[in-house]
Amino acid sequence: MMRFDRFTERAQEAAQRAAEIIQRYGHNQIDTEHILLALIEQPQGIISH
Repeated sequence: MMRFDRFTERAQEAAQRAAEIIQRYGHNQIDTEHILLALIEQPQGIISH
């Protein structure tokens, strides 16, 4: 089980966003591409620089 309380605030936001992404596309689980898309879409995120 993942310990999300040990994640940074931005990592928690990305995980939450990834959960929203899988719902949007009707997927059943969070995979690498969902996390990547969440990071890309994150305003002021590390990937957006």
